[in-house]
Amino acid sequence: MIYHPKTPQEAVDLRKEHAGTAVYLAGGTDDLRLGGAAGGKDLIDITGFDFNTITEKDGKICIGALCTLQDVIESDLVPAFIKEAAAFCASFAKRNSATIGGNIGLRRSDSYMAAALTAADAVLKTVTPHGEEDKAIGEYLQSDCMRLIEYIVIDKDRTGWVRRFGNTSSSHAALIAAVSGGRYALSASGSELAYGTAADLADHMTFVDDMTGSAAYKKYLASTVFTLGR
Repeated sequence: MIYHPKTPQEAVDLRKEHAGTAVYLAGGTDDLRLGGAAGGKDLIDITGFDFNTITEKDGKICIGALCTLQDVIESDLVPAFIKEAAAFCASFAKRNSATIGGNIGLRRSDSYMAAALTAADAVLKTVTPHGEEDKAIGEYLQSDCMRLIEYIVIDKDRTGWVRRFGNTSSSHAALIAAVSGGRYALSASGSELAYGTAADLADHMTFVDDMTGSAAYKKYLASTVFTLGR
C-alpha cells in the first residue's frame, strides 16, 4: 500500500504505526521495481515535501533530503569531496532519481554517501515521533530509529577526500573511506559503519566474505587506505 501523508510528522507517525513493513518513498530506486511496490512493504510517499533545495546560511550548507545525487553533484555550494561521493553512483539515470536522504536512510553498508558525510561531521535535521530533532549522522547510521530526514547540514568550507574500492564502477562497493578535518570514516560491505578521530578503524571492525570480496581483502584495504592516502 502507498500512503500520501500531508505533513512530515504524519509520515513519521505512519511509519511508527506500520513499523516493520513501512518505508519512506523518495527516489524509489530500491523500493520500486517496474512501477510497483517492493514485496511486503508499505510505502510512505514523501515526494511532495519541500526538502529539495541546497542552500547556504551562517557558514552551513543545508542539503534537502529529497535532492537527487545529481543535484548534489551540480551544486556550486556542496564541498567537492561530498560531490565526489555522490558521483560513485555510476548510472546517470539513477543519480537523477536516487535522493541523498534515501541513500542515507537505507543504511546500506555500501552507501555512496555514508562515509563522506560522516567524516564531514554532518548533522541531520529530522522529524521524530516527538517532533523535530538534530542528529549526528554517525549516530543515526548506527541506530535503527524511524525518524524522517529533512536536511543534511555540513560546514560550508569542509575539505577532505573520499575513495571507493569496487570490482567495477557499477558494482557494489567493497569499501569506501573518507577523511575530513581529522575525522575518519569507513563503510565496508557487510560491516557496520566505523568512524572516529584515529586512522586505526580497521582494528575495531569485523569483515565478512561476500560478493564484493573476501574479508581479508577488505581488511587489507581498510588497514592501508588512510596510510596511503589518496
